[in-house]
Amino acid sequence: MKSIIYSRVSTKEQSTTRQVQELKSVPSFEVEKVFHEKISGFTKTAAERPALGRALAYLKAHSEINCLMVHEISRLGRNTLDVLSLIEQLRLEGIKIYIHNLGLTINTGDAKEEAFSKLIITLMADLARLESEQMSYRIKSGIRARKEKGLHTGRKVGSKESDEKFLSKHTDIVKYLKKGFSYREIQRLCKCSPNTVQKVVGLMKNE
Repeated sequence: MKSIIYSRVSTKEQSTTRQVQELKSVPSFEVEKVFHEKISGFTKTAAERPALGRALAYLKAHSEINCLMVHEISRLGRNTLDVLSLIEQLRLEGIKIYIHNLGLTINTGDAKEEAFSKLIITLMADLARLESEQMSYRIKSGIRARKEKGLHTGRKVGSKESDEKFLSKHTDIVKYLKKGFSYREIQRLCKCSPNTVQKVVGLMKNE
């Protein structure tokens, strides 16, 4: 099946390489072109993501290509309604969507299969949205609680641990970020908190 790949990560420090390599290795798909970008899927809608727009335009201009491949549903976005709207748009245009982490191809035209697929997609998109919201809430809540107690919210004044030392302690997190692993995957692999991952990301941006 002729297809294109759309790959996305949220920060400049992450890489789309792993997503693209895994998608290219899926049998029965003939990849014609790869579109990738580094942009938030939580704060930016589908219409606000340039590479996704180019991918959709490419599909319209090349009728022989009938499948869009993504690594996971959250790559299309973390807003459930936005994702479902995009899926419906592609369905009306006769474009299938292959979702690698589910091993699932949707928009195939089978009514029973599509009903089940839409349920799964809705649940996965909701989980992705909740993950982003909870991470943001935990960070903001922690900062607010420290402020209410009159505690310093940044690095402690006089702290001996420099930013460089902090990063050197978490080289595993840096490695996985550069390889394009999601925050949740990194937390599981490195057995660390969301705050630690966020701090590493922030320090990498300032390098």
